[in-house]
Amino acid sequence: MNRFLAPAAATIAALGLLAGACSDRILTPPASAPVSTESAAQTVPSQPGTSQQSPTGATAATTVSKPNELSTTDLVKLVEPSIVRIDTTAGIGTGFFVSDDGYIVTNAHVVTGRNGAPQTTVGVTLSDGSRIDGTVVGVETARFDVAIVKVSGPARFKALPFANLANVLVGQDVVAIGYALDLKGGEGPSFTVTRGIVSAKNRSTTEDPRAQSFGAIQTDAAITHGNSGGPLLNLNGEVVGVNTSIAPDPSTGGVAAGIGFALGSDVVKAVYDDVRVGGKVTRGYLGIGSFEALRPARARELNLPEDATGVYLAGPGSVVAGSPADLAGIKSGDVISKIDGMAIHTETDLGVAMLREEPNKKVDIEIYHGGKKLTVTVTLGTLPGQ
Repeated sequence: MNRFLAPAAATIAALGLLAGACSDRILTPPASAPVSTESAAQTVPSQPGTSQQSPTGATAATTVSKPNELSTTDLVKLVEPSIVRIDTTAGIGTGFFVSDDGYIVTNAHVVTGRNGAPQTTVGVTLSDGSRIDGTVVGVETARFDVAIVKVSGPARFKALPFANLANVLVGQDVVAIGYALDLKGGEGPSFTVTRGIVSAKNRSTTEDPRAQSFGAIQTDAAITHGNSGGPLLNLNGEVVGVNTSIAPDPSTGGVAAGIGFALGSDVVKAVYDDVRVGGKVTRGYLGIGSFEALRPARARELNLPEDATGVYLAGPGSVVAGSPADLAGIKSGDVISKIDGMAIHTETDLGVAMLREEPNKKVDIEIYHGGKKLTVTVTLGTLPGQ
C-alpha cells in the first residue's frame, strides 16, 4: 500500500511516511507545484524564553533561558510512562498521552488498517507492558496526518505538554522516542531513543496534491518505520512535534541520512483541541491556493515596507475561483496580513486562523493590495469534503 507525500518546494526531497514496521510507504513529489490549502495550528506558550519578530515576519528567539533542561537519561525516565505502542492490522506505530484521562496523539496513518481506512479500535500497550483497547475518536487526514485515540484505565495517565513552536529554535537539541521497527526485547519498554537537533522549522509537506501541511519540523534525530506518532521532545520534556515522515534520497533510491520530519506542536495541539471539544476538526474555508510567507525581497518588489509581514498569494490560481476570498475581492498578488485581528506571519499562521474560525462566519481580513493596506470582509465557507 503506497501513499504519496510531496514537498511544497522543489528543494524539499520526497518524503516517506513512518508507517508500521510491516508497511512500505514511499513518497514522490508531484509533477508540478502543489496547490496548498488552509491547514490548522494553535500555540500555547510553555517553553521559557523571550522572542521578538524578525524582519521576515518569522518569530526569532533573542534570549532563551534553559534552567530546566534535562539530561537525555533523565528525560527518558520522565516521559517513559507517557509513551505507548499502537498496533493495527497494518502494522505498528507510536503514540503519547496528552491528557491524564487517557487521550493519546498519534499519526492518522498509524491507525489506518490493512484495508486503507482508519480503524475504530486499536491495540495500545502501556509502558508497564499492559495492553488495552483504544478507541479512535478523531482522525484528520484532509490537511494533517493526526489521529486522537482514547483509552480508559483504573488510574490517571501521565500527559506530555506541548511546546510553543515559536520558542523552538533551529539548532536546539531534541530527542525522538518511538517503536522503531518494533524491535523486541531490551530493558523496560522496547521503544528506541535517539537524539539530534532541530534542523529547520516551518517546512511544508503535502500528503495530497490538493492539501498541504504546514509547520513541520525537520530533524536529524534518527527516526524510521514504527516511530510514526511518537514525540519529538525538547530537553524540558515538552513535545515540539510528532514524528511523521522520513526523506528518501532521490539520487540513490535509498533513505536520506538525517532528514526526518515531525508535525509541529502547534498543528498537533490545534487538531487535538478541536477533536476534544467538538468531536471533529472544523475550520473556515477561505479559498487560497498557492502562497508563501512574505520575505523582505518580495516586500520590496511589492513596494511594501521590508518589515511588512503576511502571506503572499503567489501567481495564477492562488485564489480559488468562486471561493469566499474571490467573492470578497482578494486577488493573486495580494498579501494577507491579518485575519479577524490575528497577525499572519507564516503559512502556519494562516492555518491557525482558519481553525479558529467557523464556516459561515464573517471576518475582517487585512490585506496589502497594490501597495496599499485595505480591509475586506469575507464570509467563510466550508472546506470542500468537510
